Parts: sequence; C-alpha cells; structure tokens
Amino acid sequence: MTRLNSCLPTLALCLLALPGRAATDGVNAKLTEAAAAIEQALEHSSMPGLVVGITDRHELRKVIVHGYGDLKTRKPLTADSLFAIGSISKAFTAIALMQIGQEHRFEPHAPITRYLPSLVVHSRFAPITGHDLMSHTSGLPNYLPDSASSRYAAIELKDFEPSYAPGTHWWYSNTGFQLLGYALENIEHEPYTKVLRRRVLDPIGMASTSAIIDDAERERMVVSYVRWPYDGRFVEAPWFEYSAGDGSIVANVADMSAYVRFILNRGAGDKGRVLSESAFATLTTPVLENYAYGLWVRKENGRTVISHTGSIGGFHAAIEAHMEDGFGLVFLCNAGIDQDLNKWIVSTATAAFEGTALPAPPAATAEPSESDLLKYAGLFQLAGSNASGTSSATLAFVVAGEHLFLRSERGNIPLERMGTDLFRAAGDAEGLFPFVFGRGGKDGKGKVTSVSHGAEWYAAEGFPDPIQQAAPKEYASYVGHFLNNGPEGPVARVFVRNGQLMMLLSEDEDATAEPLEPLGPGLFRIGKAEYSPERAHFDTLIDGQALRLFVSGVPLYRKDIP
Repeated sequence: MTRLNSCLPTLALCLLALPGRAATDGVNAKLTEAAAAIEQALEHSSMPGLVVGITDRHELRKVIVHGYGDLKTRKPLTADSLFAIGSISKAFTAIALMQIGQEHRFEPHAPITRYLPSLVVHSRFAPITGHDLMSHTSGLPNYLPDSASSRYAAIELKDFEPSYAPGTHWWYSNTGFQLLGYALENIEHEPYTKVLRRRVLDPIGMASTSAIIDDAERERMVVSYVRWPYDGRFVEAPWFEYSAGDGSIVANVADMSAYVRFILNRGAGDKGRVLSESAFATLTTPVLENYAYGLWVRKENGRTVISHTGSIGGFHAAIEAHMEDGFGLVFLCNAGIDQDLNKWIVSTATAAFEGTALPAPPAATAEPSESDLLKYAGLFQLAGSNASGTSSATLAFVVAGEHLFLRSERGNIPLERMGTDLFRAAGDAEGLFPFVFGRGGKDGKGKVTSVSHGAEWYAAEGFPDPIQQAAPKEYASYVGHFLNNGPEGPVARVFVRNGQLMMLLSEDEDATAEPLEPLGPGLFRIGKAEYSPERAHFDTLIDGQALRLFVSGVPLYRKDIP
C-alpha cells in the first residue's frame, strides 16, 4: 500500500511536562530526554494524529501530542482530545461484573443464561459461563456486524452450534463481550453506559470518559481515518453508533492513564480501591493463550506486562502496564498505529525508567518505489486442469515508471493497488476478479510465489510447495466479491490458491487470506484451526454463481464490481 507523504507540519507537535511530585531518582530527566526523542521520531510519521501518555503508579508523567484531530480543518490534537478505544473496553465490562461478583450477585462460573435468558445456544456441551465469555474460551464466533451493539445478537446465535466444549480452546469473540454487557444491564437494571459510569469510570477517576459512541458524542471526538488502498491517502472512516460491552468507550489520555494506574496499583484507582485484591487477581490471571478477563498478561524478561489493543471505526488504541517496574503507556490514534514505532516508544520509556541509554529510533519508512513493485514482477504459470477456455496459460507482470502492469497481446494493462498483495486491472480490462498474490514462508509474509485470479491459480517458477490437484469445479461458483452493506461490512473476496478455496475478509494492510475447509455442500470452516467456530456458507446459485455468502451467519451479497 502506498504511503502518503507526511501531511503533518513539524510544528504541530506538542510536549507537555505535567506537574507532580519531585523525582529523586533522575527519572524526570530521562523522561524528558525520552519524550524529546519520541517527538523527533514522530516528525517522520505520516499518521494523522497520535497521543502518547506515560504514567507511573502515582501520576501521569509525560504526554506527547502529534498531529491533527481533523485533517480537513487542520485542527490540531490536544491532550484533551477524545478517541474511541475499541476492545480495550472489554476489561471495563469485566471489572463491573467482578464488582457485582464481590456482592454475590454474579457468579462467573454459572451459566450466562442465568443472567441473559434470551440467549439460546444449541450445544451438546456444558453451558457457556461468564468465565468462558470473559476469557474468550466460549467457542462463540468473533463478530456479527449485522447485529453488533444490539440485543438481537443473543437471538441471532439461536442457529449457532459450538464446535468444542467451553474452556477447551481460545477464540477471540467480540460477540461474547457484547453478551456480557447485556447480562450486566439485566443484573443492574440500568443501561450499560450508566453502569460503567457508576461502577468503573467515576471510581477510577475517568471524568471525561463515556461508555457510548453516539451522534452526540461524535461532536466531542476527533475525526478517524482509514487509508484509501488505491493511493494511500487518508480518508474519513465510516461513522456508526455503538453501545455494546466489547468496545464502546471514548476517552482521553489523562483518563486512560488513570486506568493504567488502576492496573499498576492492582485494583486501586486514584480515588481508592475499585476491586479487591482477590477480584483483581482473578481479573488478571490468564486462562488460555495468555488471556485473562479482557486483558493480555504476558512475561517479558521475567516481568509481568498487562496490555490490550483496540480498534473501531478507524480509531486505534493500546495500553501497557509494566507491573514490577511500576510504569505504563497509553497510545491513542485516529488511524492505524505504526507497530514498529510503538514498540520503540515502549522501549524508550522503559529505558527512561531504568536509567539506561535510549534505543535508536526506527528508520523512517521510505516511500514505495519501483523496486517495491518488482517483487510482483515475473512469469506465473497456470496450474491445474480447471482453467476456462479463455484463460491464459501464463500471466506476466512487469514494472515500469513506478507502476505494475499485466502484459497482454493488447499491450501492457496498468494495475491499481487495492490492498496488500491485491491489485485490479484499470477499467474493465480483465473482468471482475482482482489479482491476489500469494507469498511463501510459514507466516505467509515471504517471497511472492503465486497469483490467483478468480478460480484460476498461477504459480511462479520454483514454487516451493507441492502443487495440489485442481480445485473442485464447483469452487468457480463461489469465487468473487461479496459485501454486507452495513458500515462495518464485512467485505469478502473469495478465490482459489493451489487447489484451496480462500477468503480475504479485509483489505487492511495486515489482512491475510484464510483457507476455507469443506464441511458439506456450500459449507466451509474458515481458517486452519480445526476448532474454528467461524463458518462460510454459499447459497442461491443462479447461472452458475452463488449470489449470497453467510460469514458466521452474517449475510453478504455478490457484487459485480472488482
């Protein structure tokens, strides 16, 4: 994806040294040095806006503010700017439930239907509990965008059957935390936003935070952005309202730093204790895959780090609490976060608290050039015997003038980038299917080794893996572009790769295609994991094409556009 030249003035950076108790250990001086280094590194970032907070157990020590809250009006960010924090909200839901558990009105290991009787899941296994939902071990699917932030999510699961017993495997489920939010409302007989205000936000000291994303709240929030895949420009993200327990919190850096201090102080907020020591220990004890109740808990060099990330509607956020070292960080961004830059900022803050030399900043990301496209250039040979009579035996891609072209008898056809390893022919030169390049390596991030074009798959010379038998002919009915028209999509691109039906459910920079494993006529499991609860079901075949695709029960419809 083309990176945008920085649209941010170097003078748009603001560094705040917040007042507090006198430091006797020299940390303040090191933090000032670290903040200056972070400020300088951000001068080379093309992110629309980023706010970073660094706190210890007692107070917010530094805030670094970079960029704009609105690119159109050039309104700069401030330390008071409000961002949606996405999935970081999950632990807030768990904290409220743990408080009610201390009052003996919520039992985490009881069936969740005790508190949410509208939920009906047909299962041959033991009932799903609050513990299972809070730890992502329930076996429920990840996200149902058509019913997200609606109590109908519980009803929509009536046709879902878990593929494994609760507690057996870990599978991230936004749906599960939505159900927890509705259970919380049932127990308290109050809307989620009021429960969170009374039980969590006010006790922690988060006065500027709200637990609802609505049209009124939008006036207080900064504008969020996504990258336009064709040229890398930032465009405003689609807006939608949200009020569910998996991701509806809006906050600024001071409030989120107070939340990090609540973690650092093991359940005690700035105004006093919010959770008992035992309840906090339960909240932060990993169950599977280093995941506790809405929080990741990992060990780094023998030390405990509690963290989480979040994203919603173009907003991205992250927190880290370094428990033994007694400091934490907050990242609030109104577009995608640069992960390498984030890691370096964490390392820089760590060095400041440890009193060691600051690490060198990461190299600035260069603008893509002709050499970046050369990895797609070359000759690819049609594999398998299911090719249509109009398919070319080979596809040849060439690079000229910083553009990728498909060579044809009619001349070179220019290709437009649509996402990572995803291109389309300009106009209608090559029909409705994009070119999806495949890579080698265990993580699928290695050298380009193949390209898919609908049901046809082409291998580069020296393709490293065994070439499988041709895909079943019926797969040609499923390939194509499917879309749910809601503001969150999803969008699915279905194609064939080495005899396997594949699905790309996002065109984000980090998106990877998932294999579809056949389970029955038109029915597939999404992903390699045998326990994956996600399903793809194609139906309504007309003129040899499936017109509808259900992704874990969410309907998507074929679109006759590339």
